[in-house]
Amino acid sequence: MSEVGAVDVIVAGLGAHGSSAAYHLASRGASVLGFDRFARGHTLGSSGGLSRIIRLSYYEHPDYVPLLRRAWTLWRDLERESGEKLLTQTGGLYAGAPEGELVAGALASARIHHLEHEVLDVFALRERYPRFEWPDGWQGVFERQAGWLAPERSIATHLRLAEQNGATLRFEEPIAGWTSTRDGVRVATATGTFEAKQLVIAAGAWESQLVPSLASELSVERSVLLWFEPTAEREAFARLPIYIVDDTDRIFYGFPYIDGQGVKVAGLHFGDKADPDTVDRTVSAGDEERVRAWLRRRMPLANGERRDAKVCLYTNTPDAHFIIDRLADDSNVLVASACSGHGFKFSSVIGEILADLVLEGETRHPISFLSAKRLVRG
Repeated sequence: MSEVGAVDVIVAGLGAHGSSAAYHLASRGASVLGFDRFARGHTLGSSGGLSRIIRLSYYEHPDYVPLLRRAWTLWRDLERESGEKLLTQTGGLYAGAPEGELVAGALASARIHHLEHEVLDVFALRERYPRFEWPDGWQGVFERQAGWLAPERSIATHLRLAEQNGATLRFEEPIAGWTSTRDGVRVATATGTFEAKQLVIAAGAWESQLVPSLASELSVERSVLLWFEPTAEREAFARLPIYIVDDTDRIFYGFPYIDGQGVKVAGLHFGDKADPDTVDRTVSAGDEERVRAWLRRRMPLANGERRDAKVCLYTNTPDAHFIIDRLADDSNVLVASACSGHGFKFSSVIGEILADLVLEGETRHPISFLSAKRLVRG
């Protein structure tokens, strides 16, 4: 059975970016129909895990900083509108070798964009953060405007306010396919076909299934998040900022002790390739040991009883930057995905960007470095 009448926009995927897009579009008067393959509130994609870092001195690239400033403002706006607590400011610490990707990159972003920050030598690191074992010669960058977001609550808030503004959201209804039409886009699900003027695809790890033209540039990675109960000094762990450490083997990151959760720690990009439909969601002893080995080396008092563990999915591009763009051959279709493990914090502003592109055809936000065209191989 087919739906009658076209909406302004269909949103495929209602996780971090899709929920935000639905909210921003609906709040600006667009008629919105959203679909998600899973039940409302699921954590099977890339946006579970109880806490996600938000920070401004962005080591990945200085061009992200203007987007982060706007994202921070939008998260605070969303809190005021919804009455929900979404963002907890703790400050952020980024530490490692001074010439390493993390410290050098964070300093570059902070200096280019005149962000308030402190540079800490190893003696200052040891004095201020004695929970860690800091090697000689390391350096730290500290910024106050950093903290963590509650991802599940943030998505639920975007969805709730989208519906309050008139969006229709359908769960456990995956999109089977779509085609461009003379007037827009036609989307098919198990219950029928649906017409829209434009389509936003924010399907995360399932993006390549809905956008085959980008499939060769996307890879899905299994990532494991772990929570531990410290063996001592819980109060001291609760006072920590969020932290990222560029160690000798890879980057590790973590959060202060949070009541009811413990200390959350993970390693970045172990490189475990995955199929989102068949990924192993059981956390193994080997998964745990990879993180415990780091705790023993750098934060031994955190190496206590495991409280929880979860598997999430990263969708990576070759250069680890996002894709926010229209499809070259289907101008009524926008994609927003492949955030390579660092995208949740941006979802508030990415929703605004997508609403700009759908409703106005352009955005004031600087996103040219996130174009899909950069990935096209000649």
